[in-house]
Amino acid sequence: MPNEYSIEIHNYITAQIRIHEQERANVGDDGTREEIRYLQGKLDELHWLRRYLADNVDLKNFTYY
Repeated sequence: MPNEYSIEIHNYITAQIRIHEQERANVGDDGTREEIRYLQGKLDELHWLRRYLADNVDLKNFTYY
């Protein structure tokens, strides 16, 4: 069960990364500086969270993404 739960968490994080990458691409350089920084900050947080889980929580011999 914990393995399945970890997979679901990684799938959710990956989906959120894709959503925010698409939003960031749609904004391009035409958006406000605050909007660009917000989206980049969200992406940075999601990548950090995925790295943290992979390094500290997940099974060491299983790749989720």
